[in-house]
Amino acid sequence: MADNSPIAHAVVAALNARDFSALAALADEEIALSGFGGGMDMGREALRERLARHFQASDETYGDALVMEDRSGGNIAVRLTARGWSPDGTARSREAALLIEVEEGRVLRLALLSSGGS
Repeated sequence: MADNSPIAHAVVAALNARDFSALAALADEEIALSGFGGGMDMGREALRERLARHFQASDETYGDALVMEDRSGGNIAVRLTARGWSPDGTARSREAALLIEVEEGRVLRLALLSSGGS
């Protein structure tokens, strides 16, 4: 069983730091991305653009990370608390889950699921 929890923690740290280069370094060239705004995109460039839009619209950070992996270590769920500000300036805190698919040390899929929309 592969232990990919360090990759999951690195993804959360990169998101919180808005370090798109660090995140892109973890990602497969054709990464599939969803949940940060509407729809789905693919590729590292789309990753950077989608996350920039997401964080501009909803400045939030992710804490209380609880990493859970399947037996293979290739599918990871991270339970998070998303804290930040909505576009109207209201402080908010919500539960979220970050789903990460990893193969050979590269993030193939990244999806954010939350109780409060994007």
